[in-house]
Amino acid sequence: MDDSTLFSHQEVTTILEPLLKKLISLHRSGKTSIIGIQGGQGTGKTTLSALLKQKLEVLGYTTKSFSIDDFYETYAHRRQLARKYSHNPFYAISRGLPGTHRVAYLHETLRKIKQGKNFSLPIFDKSLHHAAGDVLSKTIPVRGRQDFILFEGWCVGIPVVSSSTLVSLCRKNNLDLQQLDPTLEHHKVVLQYLKQYQPLWKYLDYTLMLRPDSMDFHQQWRYQQEKELRQKTGRGMTKTEIDHFVGLFLPFTYLCYEKIKPDVRILINKKHEWYKMTISSSLSRK
Repeated sequence: MDDSTLFSHQEVTTILEPLLKKLISLHRSGKTSIIGIQGGQGTGKTTLSALLKQKLEVLGYTTKSFSIDDFYETYAHRRQLARKYSHNPFYAISRGLPGTHRVAYLHETLRKIKQGKNFSLPIFDKSLHHAAGDVLSKTIPVRGRQDFILFEGWCVGIPVVSSSTLVSLCRKNNLDLQQLDPTLEHHKVVLQYLKQYQPLWKYLDYTLMLRPDSMDFHQQWRYQQEKELRQKTGRGMTKTEIDHFVGLFLPFTYLCYEKIKPDVRILINKKHEWYKMTISSSLSRK
């Protein structure tokens, strides 16, 4: 990957290079550092993960990257979930929200990683079942201790909060939760599923957050992604469909941005440029 075509000189010198140096300085020989990368849709989690992986490998560090998306449940299981919550808009979409991941498999994978054992990464093909996606039978074997693991996903690190807290967060950010959830009952199912995810976050050594200056950017970036998809395949969501799809994630994306206390926060402007990085004092002391 040639980062000169992806990032400006300022992004490379003020964010990417200092971030890489910080991560390396915190690494300990004979240990595996698991880095959680969180950010809403379109923020560049996969791009950052791929670039860090390339840079670390060039420097001689064994590194693997994967997404929480790789651990989605099977198509059959998610269909069953949708039937169970047939009137719940958060589970009417095919995947993405808490409850649609194989948490036990992911937990076991992180445990093996920390112990330096061999592990396997699942493969989720998003193109199957008319883009609802499904798990493939084959996996990707990984042997030996890794120096770094880059684990990315929009909800990586998300905490459990009460319903009233989520309602207050949405109100604070001028998001009408009742428009998505008229009875204000359906979001409580999502919050219940979040409890299963909490043991996962204990394996994270440090977390990076990619946060846009405006939440409107999530829709705008998704519009662009779908436009490019339509040009390539002739298929893609309409603007109305995108607004609905992205909207269902927004209450919980706000929850991530407001309640996760990341070790590193990278801010993104409207041009999709990473323009500012702050490192928490706790990370500086590690």
